Amino acid sequence: MKRELTMAWRIGVPHFETDEAFAKVLAALTAAPDLADEVALFDSMTHHIYIPLEAYARRAEIMARRMQAFRRAGIQAGINVLTTLGHMNEAWSYMPPMPFQAMIDSNGVVSTGCACPNTPELHAYVRAKYTLAAQADPEFIWVDDDLRMHHHGGFVNGALAGAWNCFCPTCLAKFAPTAGRAMSREELLAAFNVPENGELRLAWVRFNARSLGELLAEVRQAVVAVNPRIVLGFMTAGLSWSAYAGPDFPAWFDALGATKARPGGGFYNDEAPVTMYHKALDVGMQRAHCPPSVDDIQYELENFPYQALKKSVTTLRNECTLSLAVGHNGIAFNVLGLSGADYMPILQAVPAARAEWAQLVAHGTDLPTCGLWPAWSPDFIARQSLRPGEVWPCHVRGGDFMQARVLGEIGLPLSVDGSGDCGTVLLGRQAEGIDDRELRRLLSGGVLMDGDTLDILQRRGLADLTGVTLDRRLDNGVMERTTDDPLNGDVAGSLRDSRIEFWGDAIGQADRLEPTSPSTRVLARMEDYFGVDRGPCMTAHENALGGRVVVLGYAPWIFLHSAARRRQLQNVSDWITRGRLPIRVEQTVRLIPLVRLSPDRRRGTVVLLNSGFDTIDRVDLDLRVPPQTLVRHVVGENATPVPTRATPTGIAVTLQEIQPWTTVTLLLGE
Repeated sequence: MKRELTMAWRIGVPHFETDEAFAKVLAALTAAPDLADEVALFDSMTHHIYIPLEAYARRAEIMARRMQAFRRAGIQAGINVLTTLGHMNEAWSYMPPMPFQAMIDSNGVVSTGCACPNTPELHAYVRAKYTLAAQADPEFIWVDDDLRMHHHGGFVNGALAGAWNCFCPTCLAKFAPTAGRAMSREELLAAFNVPENGELRLAWVRFNARSLGELLAEVRQAVVAVNPRIVLGFMTAGLSWSAYAGPDFPAWFDALGATKARPGGGFYNDEAPVTMYHKALDVGMQRAHCPPSVDDIQYELENFPYQALKKSVTTLRNECTLSLAVGHNGIAFNVLGLSGADYMPILQAVPAARAEWAQLVAHGTDLPTCGLWPAWSPDFIARQSLRPGEVWPCHVRGGDFMQARVLGEIGLPLSVDGSGDCGTVLLGRQAEGIDDRELRRLLSGGVLMDGDTLDILQRRGLADLTGVTLDRRLDNGVMERTTDDPLNGDVAGSLRDSRIEFWGDAIGQADRLEPTSPSTRVLARMEDYFGVDRGPCMTAHENALGGRVVVLGYAPWIFLHSAARRRQLQNVSDWITRGRLPIRVEQTVRLIPLVRLSPDRRRGTVVLLNSGFDTIDRVDLDLRVPPQTLVRHVVGENATPVPTRATPTGIAVTLQEIQPWTTVTLLLGE
């Protein structure tokens, strides 16, 4: 990974097509030193796949001149190809119709703007398009995130179409040898929905992944034929979002020969500011899934549709800091929009943060994140079981493994690097995509899991490693009360009522657990609104593999923000990890930690986000690291050493005056 921060800017067509517009954006990006290290010119305004090649050639000639001007100003320049398959149905009423097969979704809806990836005609068009882009002499070319096999349609009668693709005649014929016979769309979907046809569903997901890989290989060949020195980059999408086609990042990056990555995801405004943390985890997971050959990973800072009052500059700074905290080495700003009045405040404010960001990148290079890992499997959709009432493909309940992000919101550090060495969160139905051998490995360490996961383990004969079985699933009228077990400490007897029936499907929110071992500890029990006991709902067990497993049966991932629940989860997380969790935030404050540490814990970074509107006057941190130097960085302030105190578990640190919705960065070691 590069140790130097990259500040990149994505520039839309309206900002470079005319000489007048280009002069303004060039002046803006060169007004401050080190504001821009590189720029990427969008080759199109529309997400519609088909632009006639003669029109594209004219655009490429303009881009060539603009990139030369940026290079004369000392800024690297490349091209962002916006559409390779098409993002969605857009501008179809006046764009030329596609001269190749359109995508057809599982409902038979034909896309008006997105193409099937498997036809020779589309491959020929993609080769020609990327050849023209390469002939414009860019230093790099980005492939955008429309290379996916789902959500390529628009809205039909108010409902999103194009959810699952592609079931066109070309794809069906190409898949037929794998399926064993030719099938219509209806026949294939019916076969998918036979529960025993797991291998057929897996083969379809693999087919989707290969389809994208073959198209990426076409892109590489076209570019290399013009100039093999052009660097290639690929924008990815969220792992859950991409699961219908794998997601097979290693194979896709290899097919493209890409050494740049831009993990993607949506955080377009700060109406719900804590979701910047959610996005940081999502793109961090993508970063961790990139192959080692990718050494330049840039965060996409996107303010679409680029209106000044939708996101504050403070939010933007926090968002970028969090992205670097999860392992990116650069930021790709997609904020310019259409009006200088909207983007100039950003250009004027960003340089003040560069020094802090550069230090965070340099100090944290190649350090993994440290904390509880929300386990996920790239095979989740491919290997999910079909239960009564379910169809495939679909988004199933329990498929969002990132519900674990709520643990970060209450101060528990999460990891995006998948090892489980510092504890694992097994959530929902992700375990369906994980084989028994890997599950045993995870269960030999520390695990937090919910009742959905316990149900899967029980079906597969692994419940003995949890110390409980799933006895009964309640769905209304119960609360949770903690027991006097020592793990509950001073919150023994506390009551939590999540009103589970208020929020939709309550199955899985009140699971009664049945201990199967005399050593299983009951940490909480359910009771109804008249004080009648309804059975155990939270347990702790040390199993025969030496692992420590805590099962959360009551509202496992909602309403964890009470002081008592937070303290209980801190205690059990310390217990399952045997004190290896890297940080403990002592006070009940809205402080989200992101931690990266070297294997010996003598070098690291800690980024803390105050995710509330109150100033945190004082907070005490227990860092589980050897005694070492600690330096505090805040945007716009001088770096200051932080006094530390030795403790039996590491070092204690007291921080003061953390302002609302700001980040504090701590650099550990030399």
